Amino acid sequence: MLRSKKFLISLSIIALIEILIFTGISFRDAIAINFFLISFVAIPIWIIGLIKPSLIIRWGDPTKKTRKAVTTYSLITIAISLILFVVTIPKVTTVEQGNSVAKEKIVENVNKTESTEKVSTSVDTKQNIEPASLMSSAETIEVQVISVTDGDTFTVKLQDGTSEKVRLILIDTPETKHPSKPVQPFGLEASAYTAEILTGKTVKLEYDVSERDKYGRILAYAYVGDKMVNEMLLEKGLARVAVYQPDVKYVDQFREIQKKAQSAKLGIWSIEDYATDKGYDDTVVAKVSTQPTATVKPSPKPVATLKPVETKKPAAQTKKPTAAPTKKPTATPQPVQDVYYKNCSAVRAAGADPIYAGDPGYSRKLDRDGDGIGCE
Repeated sequence: MLRSKKFLISLSIIALIEILIFTGISFRDAIAINFFLISFVAIPIWIIGLIKPSLIIRWGDPTKKTRKAVTTYSLITIAISLILFVVTIPKVTTVEQGNSVAKEKIVENVNKTESTEKVSTSVDTKQNIEPASLMSSAETIEVQVISVTDGDTFTVKLQDGTSEKVRLILIDTPETKHPSKPVQPFGLEASAYTAEILTGKTVKLEYDVSERDKYGRILAYAYVGDKMVNEMLLEKGLARVAVYQPDVKYVDQFREIQKKAQSAKLGIWSIEDYATDKGYDDTVVAKVSTQPTATVKPSPKPVATLKPVETKKPAAQTKKPTAAPTKKPTATPQPVQDVYYKNCSAVRAAGADPIYAGDPGYSRKLDRDGDGIGCE
């Protein structure tokens, strides 16, 4: 068969057709496709050989031109062709994968830049664009802290210049700016502590499983140097462990730190039954807060006992104790401030976003959706 002129001519024509078809394709790709085609073409040839073996086996001993021989040759051809196809088929390398991922990230960053430019033309309009994904192959990013909202929430500036709110994972500090709750005990202390260690600092954010919460805030563990802020708040007794699946990477070590703060009765643990697994019990605080008011009432009685000593004319002494109780009540009703924010840009510039109903400067024009939280 190989000596046949017709076979050589046919082989030459096939070679020319392949050159025309596979121009621009790599040599390895062309070889892989050829092996696949050979295994594919061998099937109909096998079927024809089963019908008339002499059409397929054109050389050799006529007694060996049998269906069994055709089947043997066909199966060997198909097996070898498929093996060579699998060996020569092009595989995506790690570098090619990295290049494709890099291209996708470039396109994503370009789209994100275009969307932020469109949104910046109307600062006061509510953004309905879903925040871009920040997670990458790296589990941490470095950011700069712009302002602190409360003990477990703060605003950061990303490397691309945009600002995002960050919520610390696995902990919960007492509320200070909740629209329907009063300022809870140790909430101001937690906010002040977080502001002291974070404001203006460059911190490292470490992700867990979830990237954002239902409010669009980034969920992360924050590090100042080699110290984790989440752990520092637990150590001071200014936060409790709050578990929200599936972000539980450090839950065991957080609970160990919390146990130490509980045993030392630090911060929130100094009020019995105040901090629970479900949050902070304001009813316990209300009971405790009534006790100091009961001890204040007997304070005028010592003033009455000092009056019989008027023969020695301790006029200055009698005036001092009467002045003390008058100063204490005047300190509580005073925090009234006239604060006015023209728009949400002014609120963000003052570091007061989001602003809740009841906060100084809150107005309905800052809260267009009427949910009690302005400049979200």
